Amino acid sequence: MPRVLVNMPSQYGGRPSGVALVAFRVIAGLIARGTFSVVLRSPWSRDQLPAEIQDRIEIVTVPRPRVMLLDVLGQMLTIPRLCRAKHIDVVLNADPYGAAFGGRARVSVVHDLYFRTLADRLHSREALTTDPIFRLVLGNSARVIAVSEATRRDLEHFYPQLRGRTHTVPSAAMLDPAVEAPAAGIPAGPFVLAVGNALYNKNFATLARAVAGLGRPGLGIVHVGEDPDEAIAAALGGAPVPLTRLSRIGDKELAALYRGALCLCVPSFAEGFCLPVLEAQALDCPVICSDRSATPEIAGSGALTFDPADATALTACLRRLLDEPGLRSSLIARGRDNVRRYDWAETARRYESLLLEAMHDGAPARSAQEVPHAHPAP
Repeated sequence: MPRVLVNMPSQYGGRPSGVALVAFRVIAGLIARGTFSVVLRSPWSRDQLPAEIQDRIEIVTVPRPRVMLLDVLGQMLTIPRLCRAKHIDVVLNADPYGAAFGGRARVSVVHDLYFRTLADRLHSREALTTDPIFRLVLGNSARVIAVSEATRRDLEHFYPQLRGRTHTVPSAAMLDPAVEAPAAGIPAGPFVLAVGNALYNKNFATLARAVAGLGRPGLGIVHVGEDPDEAIAAALGGAPVPLTRLSRIGDKELAALYRGALCLCVPSFAEGFCLPVLEAQALDCPVICSDRSATPEIAGSGALTFDPADATALTACLRRLLDEPGLRSSLIARGRDNVRRYDWAETARRYESLLLEAMHDGAPARSAQEVPHAHPAP
């Protein structure tokens, strides 16, 4: 049986980020298909892993690197040695902060390109270090997986040398719709749900301004995630909008919030995929989302969309949801239909196919020196 090294050094051990959760679902799917045996290299220890994969894979636990660029350069030496020692056939980099060499081929996953698409809002140092990593690792990958068509288009726009090697493989909803959700802790009044840390791309300030502008007494906001700068509260500007902040809650609590919300709102300027959209649709929560980036693609016909730069457009969507008879039930029904397009078993099958293609190609990936610049000087 061929062996795949799932390489994920960039994630924090024991913290279930989106990248880690997708990787674990893919691993579970590959195990179920029975084509590959799996070795996981990451900062996660065995006892931190999900039960469905915990005792079914080989574990190589490494510390999370302090400087990603230096670690990626170091992996040029360490991963080929590890692959020889573990008899690895193909490497699957769970994100681009992985191995440029090792195994017979590499397949790398790209979840977003915020350092490119939101370059004016990010530190220049981040772009300066991330770009060489992407060029090195993706340039030496036989296949590159993008989690959405929007992300694939961004990849091929900024790195045209990857055209012909990029493939879209979406994820699916994480939460089990059958989970029994507790009623305790759910706000009594109607609320709009926002999920995710309050980073610039999430644009939660626009949500706050929109709800404040709606002027509906009692309608609140529930934010699940971190907001160290109090961006949502600051944008409310003292408006009488109840704000509930939650973080590090379990799946049952999150499922209860989806089921109890007026809607999920995703006002993001950019998303690589956006799992909360599918989680909401799977749990009969209407979705209102940005018309940019991957969100309209993932939400399909099961959402109202708006310009994320226009708080009044979001206010109009919320007003429609509150005032138009039948709109909420229509969005729920269309959301149910949309979420059926996404399936973890199909995701695993497509990963398996690309891993086998890469492994059997035998065509060497181009070296880092041969990868042309994505943005030649004018």
